[in-house]
Amino acid sequence: MGAVAATAGAAPTRVSLTVTPTTVHRGGLVAIRGNAGACPVGDTVTIMSRAFVRTHTFAGVPAVGAKVRARHRFHVSTRIPAGKRPGRYGVNARCGGGNFGITAHLVVLK
Repeated sequence: MGAVAATAGAAPTRVSLTVTPTTVHRGGLVAIRGNAGACPVGDTVTIMSRAFVRTHTFAGVPAVGAKVRARHRFHVSTRIPAGKRPGRYGVNARCGGGNFGITAHLVVLK
C-alpha cells in the first residue's frame, strides 16, 4: 500500500504542461512550462517531442530537460530545428520515473 505525503490542508498538485506558442515556424523558439505534481523540487522533468532537436533523447525521442523549481513548477525554452518537417507534433513529459499522462501539441510551419 502506497502513501501520499501532503501538508495539512493542502490540495494535491495536478500536473500540467503547456507549449507557447502552439504554432511556430521552423527555426522558431518555444517555451515549455508546467507543474510537475509530486515530482520533488530539484528533480528534472524530461520533455519529449519529435519536433525538438536531437541533442538529447529519451527512449529514442528528442528531449529537453527542465529543473523542478518552487511550487513544483518548471520551464525551459528550445528552438525548433530549421529543417523540421512542418506538421503537428505531440509534446509529453515525465519525472521521477513516471509519465505525466498528458500531451500538449505544437504545430510547426514552414
